[in-house]
Amino acid sequence: MQKEVLLSQAYDFVFVGGEKNTYSFQTIHGISYSATFKHTPYLFSESSDFSKNTYEFSLLVAVNLTRKNPPLDKTILPTVASIFGDFFEKAPDTVAIYICDSSDGRQLIRHKKFDAWFYYYQHTFVKIDSGFKETDGNFYPVSLIIKETHPSGAQIFDEFLNVMKGYNTGK
Repeated sequence: MQKEVLLSQAYDFVFVGGEKNTYSFQTIHGISYSATFKHTPYLFSESSDFSKNTYEFSLLVAVNLTRKNPPLDKTILPTVASIFGDFFEKAPDTVAIYICDSSDGRQLIRHKKFDAWFYYYQHTFVKIDSGFKETDGNFYPVSLIIKETHPSGAQIFDEFLNVMKGYNTGK
């Protein structure tokens, strides 16, 4: 299936804006989601050229009146891909990071789902995966995503891996 066909199967979404660059959409199951790109200049050092364009991506259930765990919904994948496309179109020099939520121990499952999103845009975006281990032993996957055409891609990936290496030292 071509990327355009897959993306046409996405839920309609709205760019709400605000401090977290929020997008929202609702599924056929009546569950509303918020996708945010929160400015995160502290990932890299303040002197880094990339700090001003770094955002942390989050996908959160905003409203779930069913009070049940959201069911598997294959339409969320192309929706998230479309949201990424929209945000990066507005700001092509964006550096996005995704840290998988681990509050329920399902961070590796979330990472797998996020990887599935990435394959929709494998010829438009480049992603590098890393992660960090906390002193309690939990591992937190982290992905960094940039446009394939980003002029400083190699330098961004090098800085990111150095940050991750530094975070994992001594743990």
